[in-house]
Amino acid sequence: MPVWVRVAIRRPGGSEEVAASAKVNTGFTIGPLPFVRLPRALAERLGFDVEGSPLLPGIADAAGRSLPVRQLGPVEIRIVVPDKETSWTRAIAIYTGAPSVLLNDVLTEELRVVPERPASGLWRFSDEGLEGLRRSAEPEYYR
Repeated sequence: MPVWVRVAIRRPGGSEEVAASAKVNTGFTIGPLPFVRLPRALAERLGFDVEGSPLLPGIADAAGRSLPVRQLGPVEIRIVVPDKETSWTRAIAIYTGAPSVLLNDVLTEELRVVPERPASGLWRFSDEGLEGLRRSAEPEYYR
């Protein structure tokens, strides 16, 4: 099982928060910025116009095939765990048509998430030792 974490996402200055499980993907790199991929249902709940959002040029998959990626806009995101208050981090929300929330490598690091045993779904915060290992959240998919 890959690493999944519970997150809260909101628009900057907004009051509505969306809670979701997000997959941590250290192979998801789009430049040096923090990105979060949102499924359509969550993007629309946050007030984004998916179809009216501009396409990001030059985005390709590992095989070099062009990927249609829409830049939705800025969001704030934080990890939600029962025993620790975490800080909001700014990221850029994108849409690709995929059904799950996905954190890129830069955002993962800014959220201080360390995938410790990815195949087992175990992770920790960077300020915690191995005794702080946490289990992945349940995966969530939006159709």
